[in-house]
Amino acid sequence: MKIKEHTFIITGGLGGIGKAVAKDFLSRGAKVALFDIVPEGKGTALAKELHSTKAFYVHTDISDPESTKAAVEAVVETLGDLKGVVHCAGIAIKRPWSNDIADSIPDFIKMLNVNTVGTFVINAQVADAINKPLNHPEGSSADSASKFWTTDEERGVIINFSSAAAHGLYARTLGYGPTKAAVAGITRTLSDFLGPSGIRVNSISPSIVQSVMTSNFLGYFGDDLLSHAAFPRRPVPVEEIVRTVVYLVENGFINGEDVRVDSAWRLVTSRTPGGKDPRELAPGLE
Repeated sequence: MKIKEHTFIITGGLGGIGKAVAKDFLSRGAKVALFDIVPEGKGTALAKELHSTKAFYVHTDISDPESTKAAVEAVVETLGDLKGVVHCAGIAIKRPWSNDIADSIPDFIKMLNVNTVGTFVINAQVADAINKPLNHPEGSSADSASKFWTTDEERGVIINFSSAAAHGLYARTLGYGPTKAAVAGITRTLSDFLGPSGIRVNSISPSIVQSVMTSNFLGYFGDDLLSHAAFPRRPVPVEEIVRTVVYLVENGFINGEDVRVDSAWRLVTSRTPGGKDPRELAPGLE
């Protein structure tokens, strides 16, 4: 899939990874629609800073199917030629540890709605928008569309964001990890479902990315990477994530894969006899 002159939606488009992807795509001649939850005026102003005509902001709640559908329709109407989505939006709620697991239920539900439900919603709405001419041909009866088709033409690409926390789930990602494991599952199933319509679906599982969201925890994660990553043993520069996104967009034979950009970091919970409770090693992580 070529990036130049095509339109891509980038969720979390005003965040660290999303904004970096947007800048890169714009430099390659693409049009980008930035989905985020910052107020409309602020989002529009930030989009204009990226590009006066090729960057478009839409205030969007990705966990809300109707909000997302309206946002995708606005992109098609305003920019046209929609070819896919880079789905960067997600949340990781921090809280003090407790021996009572039920304390985590409200935060788990919030992360599930954004990270997991939101992934399915944005994937579905973007895929349906791309497939609309096939699913609902203009001027045709409701049952005239093909029930199933196979094409050699690449019509779209979807890139989701899972996480290193989705692999080898451990205690310090009590709720976040499972919601991201589900993202990898959605990616695999949708790649098969959307294959006949020429839409590829992949996901990326980064370790700790250098960003505003992780800045307060880079010290802790830096120590963990030194202990449990193979090489390089440091947080991932956002530029390396962008390079992976571009590769997945442009390589038409990568489909249904979850690409780990994690320095072979393996998440473990150390339990040294007589040592501290492992949850005390990362207070407030989740």
